[in-house]
Amino acid sequence: MPKRNRGPAISPLSSPATELEGEEERLLLRCRDGDLSAFHEIYTRFERPLLGTAFRILGHRQDAEDAVHETFLKLYLHIDHYRSGSRFSTYLFRILLNSCIDILRVRKRRRTDRLDAESLPYQPYEEGLFHLQRAIDALPAQMRACFVLFAVEEFKLEEIADILDLRLGTVKATIFRAKARLRSVLMEAHKAKEAEA
Repeated sequence: MPKRNRGPAISPLSSPATELEGEEERLLLRCRDGDLSAFHEIYTRFERPLLGTAFRILGHRQDAEDAVHETFLKLYLHIDHYRSGSRFSTYLFRILLNSCIDILRVRKRRRTDRLDAESLPYQPYEEGLFHLQRAIDALPAQMRACFVLFAVEEFKLEEIADILDLRLGTVKATIFRAKARLRSVLMEAHKAKEAEA
């Protein structure tokens, strides 16, 4: 019986996410080769998302900008530490979170970890948002990072565990505790407002 011609083999289409990761991988290889235009492209692509995350964790624009600049400096100086196979964005956000935590430690040592209302991207009369931001700012650094990455930046639990180098169970428990704390603080604020009325 003659063999049927099945035609040329069809390769599976790559997903947009896979293509994006491949493009990031190529950019990183160019960075390792000293190509500054590739580094600039990475900066242009990631600067805004990193700044948004840093601002939500730190609650102060200047500190957020400092954390992002520190992140890109560390990336540039230690580009050889990145291991291909892990997602580049996860690696970059891990550097950012470490920079944010360093800034929070310095703040705590100086006892200036107070809410800077002028730095918030909304007016103080938006009381619900004001109280929420205050409550988030009051969370311990690791808890704040877990909550912001999950609830604001919408990272998956596994990605957060990878970014923060924590066990998945720890991430879940930390987010649960953060939600409970925030709920309690917001309820207290609501009760106080009702008492004033």
